[in-house]
Amino acid sequence: MSAVRLRIVCGGEVMASITCDGSHGGQADYYSVVFVKGFIDFQKIYGVDPVQSFTLGWDLINDLTTDMRVGEEGPDPCDGASWRIENF
Repeated sequence: MSAVRLRIVCGGEVMASITCDGSHGGQADYYSVVFVKGFIDFQKIYGVDPVQSFTLGWDLINDLTTDMRVGEEGPDPCDGASWRIENF
C-alpha cells in the first residue's frame, strides 16, 4: 500500500495531519497517525483495515477542528475557507 499523508494548513501553519501507510499495530490491527494542534500529538488510531483507520482518524480531525474552521452564519466566508489540505 502506498502511504497517504495529508496535512491541513491555515495561514502557513500545520493545524492537523494524518498519515496512513498500512502499518500493523498488533494482531490484525492497522493504524493511522494523527496530529491536531493543541489536542493530539501523533497518536495512533486503530482500525480493522487501513481504510477504517484512515476514516476514523479523519473523523477525529474533523470533530476536533470544527469549531476552529466553521464560523457563525452570515455573509462573510467561514473561517474554514482559509484552511486547505495538502499532500506531504
